[in-house]
Amino acid sequence: MSSLLSIRIQGLRDGQYDVFLTAPAESVANMASEFFGEITLVGTLEKLGRRYTFVGVARCQARLVCDRTLEEYTEWIETPIEVAYLADTELYLLRQGEQRDRTYELQVIRDDDTHIDFSEEIRQELTVHLPMKRIAPQYREIPFEQLYPQYAAAPESKDERWAPLRRLLDNIE
Repeated sequence: MSSLLSIRIQGLRDGQYDVFLTAPAESVANMASEFFGEITLVGTLEKLGRRYTFVGVARCQARLVCDRTLEEYTEWIETPIEVAYLADTELYLLRQGEQRDRTYELQVIRDDDTHIDFSEEIRQELTVHLPMKRIAPQYREIPFEQLYPQYAAAPESKDERWAPLRRLLDNIE
């Protein structure tokens, strides 16, 4: 059975094919909990002999919590998806049991596979593109000191025990 983010390749002739797929984020196994709504995959699949190459973009909304204000906000996460497949049952069987990852430039599928499922590539790429520093758009241009002046550097009276650390920090900046 194929997923909603798969393309039927059985009977395809050599050439290029436009791809537009959508699926609910919750339909992808192990999808990060931040994602919700529909995942959209748009691109081009090219078939040449036993090689299939897909180039496109995946997009989905994520529900994030601002690191500065702890407010929840929504942001679109978009990532390029570029993956190549080779239909080679013998090589597929040799690699069976190995982790499917990017150490191989080429993903190997069986000659008799009827679909290519992009779910795992999309899940990995969208997850990797979640921002590490999560700042809501309305606060991105506001310096922390302006947002929270009560936590800004203290005025003139500084504890001299921290002077060596301040010098180290000044040298880093």
